Amino acid sequence: MRTFEFTDAKSRKFWNIEATGTYYQVQFGKIGSTGQTQRKTFATAAEAQAAMDKLIKEKLKKGYVETTAGTAAPAPTSVPGAAEDAAFHKALTDNPNDLAGWCAYADWLVEHGDPRGEFMQTQLALEDEARPKKERDALKKKESALLKKHEKEWLGGLAPFVFEDEEAEDYDADYPIGARAIWERGVLSGVVVERLSTAMAQTLVTDPAARFVRELRVHDTMSHHTGGFAGDPPLRVKTPAGVQRHSELYELIGSPFLANLRAFQLGSEIPPEDGWCDCHMYLQGLEHVVAGMARVEVLDLYCKGYDTRALFGLPNLTHLRELRAYHQFGSGGVRRGEGYVYPLDVLANNPALADLTHLQFHPHQSEDGFDGTEVSYIPLEQVRALVHSKYLKKRTHLQLRLSDMGDDGVREIVASGILKQLRWLDLRHGCVTDEGADLFVACPDAKNLERLDLSRNAVSAKGLAALRKAGVNAVANDPLTQSELDSRQYLREGDFE
Repeated sequence: MRTFEFTDAKSRKFWNIEATGTYYQVQFGKIGSTGQTQRKTFATAAEAQAAMDKLIKEKLKKGYVETTAGTAAPAPTSVPGAAEDAAFHKALTDNPNDLAGWCAYADWLVEHGDPRGEFMQTQLALEDEARPKKERDALKKKESALLKKHEKEWLGGLAPFVFEDEEAEDYDADYPIGARAIWERGVLSGVVVERLSTAMAQTLVTDPAARFVRELRVHDTMSHHTGGFAGDPPLRVKTPAGVQRHSELYELIGSPFLANLRAFQLGSEIPPEDGWCDCHMYLQGLEHVVAGMARVEVLDLYCKGYDTRALFGLPNLTHLRELRAYHQFGSGGVRRGEGYVYPLDVLANNPALADLTHLQFHPHQSEDGFDGTEVSYIPLEQVRALVHSKYLKKRTHLQLRLSDMGDDGVREIVASGILKQLRWLDLRHGCVTDEGADLFVACPDAKNLERLDLSRNAVSAKGLAALRKAGVNAVANDPLTQSELDSRQYLREGDFE
C-alpha cells in the first residue's frame, strides 16, 4: 500500500491506495480518523495498475506528499514548460489587458494538453459580442461544462472556501465563509468573500491558483464578528504597530498577491437614495493593507475606523483612478469644533493621486448631537482645498455628500474651473439653496455635466426649473424643509452605527 498526506492552513488529510489483481482500493479522510474506503474494478490487472498510477500523479500534483515507509523524498526536478508558464504569468500580470498575450497563452496551454487552454479560448471567444447568438450559446454551454468539470481542481487550495462544506465540523451557518470565484480569460481573476478567515487569507497569498487574481472584494472578516475560528492557523504577519487587534487582512501585507490587485473593496453597505444605512465594517489599520497595493486602480472602502490622513497621503497609489470612501467618521482627520473632518487637503496635495477620475464621499452621520450644532465631516475649507488641487486634473466624477459647504461651496467649485472637466457632480444631502443653483446657471461649464444631483438640499422647484432651462441636467429630489435646513438634518442622513 502506498500512503500520502496533505496538510495546509485549512485541512489535514490522508489518502492511501493499493492495487490487487484487477482492482484498486483507496482509503481517505481526515488524519486521525478511519476515513472511507472505495474500490474500483477493471478488466485487467494492467488497467488497474495504470489507473492507480494516474491517480497518484494527480494527488502529487495537488500537493499530497508520499509517506509510504521507505520512500525517499523525490529529488527536485524542473517541471517541463515551467519557465514558459512563468514568463506568460509575468507578462499577463504586468499587462492584463493584452488580448494577444492571452490568446498566445491559451494556445500554449492547449499544445501542452492543459484543459485550461480550451477554457481560456472559450472565454476569449465569448468576449466577441458580435458572434451569432447560436454560436455564443454553444460557447456558453461549453464554458459551463468545462468549469463544472475542472473548477475544483483549478481552484486548488481555495476550493474548500468556494465550495464550502455545510456538513463539515467547523461550518458555522451564522458566519459562512461564502467565497465566490470570478473567472475571466480562463483564469481566476477575482474573489468575492462574504467573511474572510485567516486560513483563506493565507491561502490567497500562497496558493498558485490565486496568482492571476486582480480583484478582491471582502464584505466582512471573521474576527470582526466572532474573534476568528477556534482552529485558525498561526498568524504569519505581525499586527501593525499601534493597531489594537489583528485582522485577517493583515495576512496579505507584503505579499505579491496584494501587490497585483487592481480592484479592492472592503465592506458592502452602499447608501440608498435616502442615505440611511447601517455599516458595521470597522478596520483600524486598513492603511497598512492599502500601502501594499502597488497597482491598485479602484478602491471601494465601505468601512470606517482607519486613519484617513495616512491613507490619503500614501505615496504608492500612483495607478489609482477611483476612490470611494463611505461611512468614515473622520478618524485621523483634523480637529474642527467637536468633530473630525475628512483631510481632503492631504488628498489634494498628494501627487501620487494625479490619475484619479472618480472621487466619491458619503461620510458617517454627524455624531455631535441633534440640536442643530452638528459638525460636517466635509466642511467648506476642505472642499476648497480639494477643488483647487494642482494635482487632481483628471476628475470626471465628484461626490461630496453630507457637507455643510452650502452655497459658498458651490462658489468655490465654479471659481476653481473644475466644471470644465467634471461630467458628474453629486452634492446630495447638503444645504445648497436657490442661490447656489443660480451660480450653476450663470456658469456655462455647468452644461458639461451629464448629471448634477442636488437632492436633499434646499433647492426649490423654481431653482430646479432655472437649472434645466439653462441646459443643466440637474435633479433636486425631496428638498429640505426650512425646519430640516435649520436643524441641519442633512448631516444625519448617513451611516448611523
